[in-house]
Amino acid sequence: MRLGRYSAALAGLTWSLIYLLVLPAIFGGLWSRGQYLGSLDDWHAQILLLLVFPVTCGFYLWQPSAITRVYELILSGNPSHDVGRLYHKGIWRYLSLVCGLAVVLFDGPKRIADYGSWWMTQNWLTIAGREASLALAFYILSMIAWRQLIATVEWNRLLAKPTTATVLKAVTNYGLGSVFLLALLGVRVGVEGIELPQRPGTGAPDYYIYCAKIAVYIIAGLMLFFVPIARVRRERLGISLARVITLLKLAGIMALPLLAYIMLKLVL
Repeated sequence: MRLGRYSAALAGLTWSLIYLLVLPAIFGGLWSRGQYLGSLDDWHAQILLLLVFPVTCGFYLWQPSAITRVYELILSGNPSHDVGRLYHKGIWRYLSLVCGLAVVLFDGPKRIADYGSWWMTQNWLTIAGREASLALAFYILSMIAWRQLIATVEWNRLLAKPTTATVLKAVTNYGLGSVFLLALLGVRVGVEGIELPQRPGTGAPDYYIYCAKIAVYIIAGLMLFFVPIARVRRERLGISLARVITLLKLAGIMALPLLAYIMLKLVL
């Protein structure tokens, strides 16, 4: 039986609750003591596990059907067997698996070196849970990114021909539908900027990866918004008030990492 998007989000939330609360309760990792960080005081992990991870799981299963609907609308009355072939290639799945494995190979040795210093490294089971969660999360994010990249490039090529405003609106609405996930990731990036200096075992490579995350976030925002909007401008359909509002939304979304960082820095 295949999971739906809500079932996937619920499954992600269930695992997060088990990992964040149940396992630490069993192994005595709920509360902080001395230099030891407990799960109830790890607000960065709480945001990531209880909010970002479940929504990402749901989005992962929602995205293919949403992309398919846009394809169908673009090709309405003019089907083509070539369109979507690159999108459905299995190589993206293998590349995503490699990405998930690479993250584990990078993070695992550091967590082993930090054994017992905080709740995620309380014992081998919690370390394994962290690495499994990381592998799954980066696999999902990689698949989402590949799907988005291939679909956006192909839509841009298909929309080079004269098309209707209805099709352009559908493409833009898909981008707007992806904003919620992008917004959560933006908040997460901002939170990580505060948490990173306090994380055990943090080194220069961690900061390089953090800068890469910000770059990916900005690129994703540009892909989700500017590609369909640019097509509207090139076809001289004009930019209505709705398009201006869309651009303002983009500016707000792109500023979320900085906004979250500043607000939390003031509070903490």
